[in-house]
Amino acid sequence: MLNVAREVFADQGYHGAGMEEIAQRAGVTKPVLYQHFSGKKELYLALLDSDMTELQIEVSAALDSAETNHERIRRGLETYFSYIDENTDTFRLMFRETLGADPEFREAIDRFRDAIAGTIGTIIAEETRLPREESELLARGVMGMSEAAALWWIEQRRIDKSELVADLTTLAWRGLAGLPRRKEES
Repeated sequence: MLNVAREVFADQGYHGAGMEEIAQRAGVTKPVLYQHFSGKKELYLALLDSDMTELQIEVSAALDSAETNHERIRRGLETYFSYIDENTDTFRLMFRETLGADPEFREAIDRFRDAIAGTIGTIIAEETRLPREESELLARGVMGMSEAAALWWIEQRRIDKSELVADLTTLAWRGLAGLPRRKEES
C-alpha cells in the first residue's frame, strides 16, 4: 500500500491524491486502507517516516564505511544521489511536496535533517577543533548544497550522476579541507 500511495502522491501531490484512488490502485477497499491509516495525513506521514529512515540508514552506512574524510564525502553524496536516482518520487515527496505544507510534514522533514546534520556534524567536530554547534552548521551547509543540487538535478538531468557527485565532492572537500585539523589525513 505504501508503494502505491507513494506513486499517487508523487503523481498528484498531497492535495490531489485521494484515499479512494490509493485503495483502488492497491487492490484493497477503502475501509481496509483506513484500518491501517486513519486518514490521508497519517498515510503521508508514514511514507515520509519510512522513506527518511531508509535514506538516513543508507547515508550513515556510507559515511561509516569510508576510511578517509574525502572518501566519506564522496560516499555520502554517492549514496544520497543514488537513492534519489532510484527513488525520484520519494525525493519529490520528501523535499518538494512538503515545502509550505502542513506543519507536521515540515516537522518530519526537520527531524530527518536534524538527524543527518547530527551525524555529519559529529564527524566534522571529531575531525576538527571546531565546537559542536559550528560543526553542525557546516554539516547543514553541505546538506543544503546537496539538497539544492538534487532538486535541480531531478528536473534537469543535464549532467551525469557520477559527474554531479564528483563536482559536489570536490566543492565540499575543498571547503571542508580548509578547516583546522586535529589529525592529518593522507
